[in-house]
Amino acid sequence: MESEHSSLTGKQGYALVSLSLSQFRAVVVEGDFARTAYTLDVRSMRVIIVGAGRVGRSLAEQLVGRGESVVIIDTDQRTVETARSAGFTTHHGDGTDTSVLQSAGIENAKTVAATTANDDVNLLIAQLTNSKFDVETVIARVNTPDNVEAFEELGVRAISASDAIAQEMDNAIERPALSEWMTDLGRDKDVQEIEVTAEWLIGKSIRELDEFLPDGVLVALVSCDGDAQIPKPDLTLQHGTRLTFVGQRDTVRSAIAQCHPQ
Repeated sequence: MESEHSSLTGKQGYALVSLSLSQFRAVVVEGDFARTAYTLDVRSMRVIIVGAGRVGRSLAEQLVGRGESVVIIDTDQRTVETARSAGFTTHHGDGTDTSVLQSAGIENAKTVAATTANDDVNLLIAQLTNSKFDVETVIARVNTPDNVEAFEELGVRAISASDAIAQEMDNAIERPALSEWMTDLGRDKDVQEIEVTAEWLIGKSIRELDEFLPDGVLVALVSCDGDAQIPKPDLTLQHGTRLTFVGQRDTVRSAIAQCHPQ
């Protein structure tokens, strides 16, 4: 599954986090999703990762570290054993096979991530997942930039490895402090997006929310109906409002517990 070629053709500081969160989350180092902090629902869920190579294992490490239930699938027994030895839950089989996905628990999964080095395989996994299963989020590694459009036409969030590497290198050049901060994502720093479900927060402003948040965490983005914006102090929280927290890992978790008890 890890073939190297694809054949497919208010607290002060809100403004400090005004960069695109899609860039902030889609960080790939040496072709991996090693530091991906992708926007996944932070509630405990099952995530199916197809591809037990370095990319899949690195993504699994980030997710497991946040308490997610992760299953890694791969056709290569040796690669599966490597992932299992690292402490991950694994399933040996072909991720493009419906029965294999079912055995891995896809019917209880909210997210499927196709992380193999073969775009044909990743696209097939995405097609199968979208057509056969009720999965909330499908994301895929895209090894050849020209293939991104094919994935997006399926409603798949495509992460272009080369574009992500270029963005990370640009961050290192132009935004070295931010780049260094991002290397600690999943360790002692975190970025998480959640939907506000605490009833007592509905109708309150960002300024009022700020009074309850612990020190060391910021609201970086507020999203309503898919429209993301830098939060203004007077912005009112509603049902369906999504907040992106940035800060120290423990304080981000505390903020999530306050705003998203479900």
